[in-house]
Amino acid sequence: MGCSYVIVGHSERRTDHGETDKQVKAKAETALAAGLKVIVCIGETLKERKAGQTLSVNRNQLRRSLPVGATAANAVIAYEPVWAIGTGQVATPAQAQEVHAAIRKALKSKLGENEGDKMRILYGGSMKPGNALELLTLPDVDGGLVGGASLSVADFWAIADAT
Repeated sequence: MGCSYVIVGHSERRTDHGETDKQVKAKAETALAAGLKVIVCIGETLKERKAGQTLSVNRNQLRRSLPVGATAANAVIAYEPVWAIGTGQVATPAQAQEVHAAIRKALKSKLGENEGDKMRILYGGSMKPGNALELLTLPDVDGGLVGGASLSVADFWAIADAT
């Protein structure tokens, strides 16, 4: 069909369908074996954020969901703060950078310094034209996993222009 990437572990699959880290990892490994690149989504709920579990939840999801054989050439991580998707809320730049930096550190630990530095980490929590530039210029944010804003050509184009 001409696809080259597949999203696994999207917050809606995890939340609405009870998809586990183990299932996400299995899907990602199957996709890699089929020659696809994977976008592995991770992120915490509002309850987890309020409980101070943001970093541990994301590190654990990354550790348990990242497929064997993942490299910067065949895998991308997308941080989706579940509490910010479709709610009108968005992580502040400081919140987004804190989580992205923790993900980067975990990637370096798991894959080595070079691969961890090269692997792309996307922000996927209600990116819009009004916040795209601020989010996309953070040190550990390598792009966006744009949801609802991609349904409007004008909004999507404004996000693309923000970089």
